Parts: sequence; structure tokens; C-alpha cells
Amino acid sequence: MKRKIGWILAVFLVTVWALTACAIQEDGKQETRALVDINGKKLQKATVTRVVDGDTFVAKAGGKEHKVRLILVDTPESKAPNRPKGYLGEEAKQYTMERLEGKEVWLEKDVQSNDRYGRWLRYVYVDVDGGKGEFFNGTLVRSGLARLATFPPNVKYVEQIRKWQTEARNAERGVWKNIKEAFPDRKVEK
Repeated sequence: MKRKIGWILAVFLVTVWALTACAIQEDGKQETRALVDINGKKLQKATVTRVVDGDTFVAKAGGKEHKVRLILVDTPESKAPNRPKGYLGEEAKQYTMERLEGKEVWLEKDVQSNDRYGRWLRYVYVDVDGGKGEFFNGTLVRSGLARLATFPPNVKYVEQIRKWQTEARNAERGVWKNIKEAFPDRKVEK
């Protein structure tokens, strides 16, 4: 009987350990995906063909490729010409590659459809199913791989992104460990 209880306890502890390990990222921080209700949103399906940076990628939608810039977020630079590389810039790019490259995403417009460079400005959702999805823009900020960056009139979700940024800052996640090195040439919004 003691042996059976020992085995049950061992299985229980291994299960708890495995579940905990699944919730922790490689850097030891808890993963913080931004899960939201997507009912009622006008979304366009696309496939990400290439990631340019942590906040920019190329996607195929409607038979054409478009460069897409995430709205309300700014990741540290990983390779911009005439700009210094930022702390965690390469990690933000790698995270976006792992999560989006070659995968199906859903895009949502705000007021302004394109920026001055011709890039599509979009909110991005992944793992959409049953009226729910992961708001990738929010995940980048909440996990500490990006900061809030507002460019009116595209501010539909600014208050929610600001809350996630506050959460990340208070927990000192990602860029918030060294915000000045992450964005050495830019002012950071509160």
C-alpha cells in the first residue's frame, strides 16, 4: 500500500513539475500571452512568409505579399540602418519568427491602413478558434519584448496595451530590465 501511494505521489509531482515547466519560457519567466475575444472583429486571413524584425513581417493575403507593421508596439531594433541595436532586439525578432513565420494569422485594420512607407498597419491574431484568439501585439508587450508606441489615429486598443505594458514593467520582464539599452535613441511612453 505504501509503495502504491509512493508511486501516485511521484506521478503527481512529476505532472505538477511538467505543467509548471510548460508555463515557463526558456529565460525562466512565465509566458504571458494576450488572449482575447475576437467575436465581431473584421479579420483578414494571411500567411506570414518572412519576419523582418520583431514588429514587422511579410504576409501573403489575397494572393499578394504585403509588408505588415504591428500597431501600438515597438520592439528593440535588431538591424535597422542608421539605428543602434537594442537590448533584446534579436530575441524579439526570433520570438516573432518562431511564433509567426510560415503560419496563418488574422489581421485587423484600425483607422489608418498604411504608414508612410506603404506598410500595412495591423493588429495581429494567432491561434484563432471558437471566438477566441491570441492578440500577438499584446503578447509582445505583455511578455516584455516590446513597448507601447502610439501613432494616432491607430489607437483602438491603446488602453489594453498600456495595462499590459504596466504589468510587464512592474514585473521587470524583458526590455524593462534595461529599457534605456533596449531603446537607446527613443523616448519611452508610460
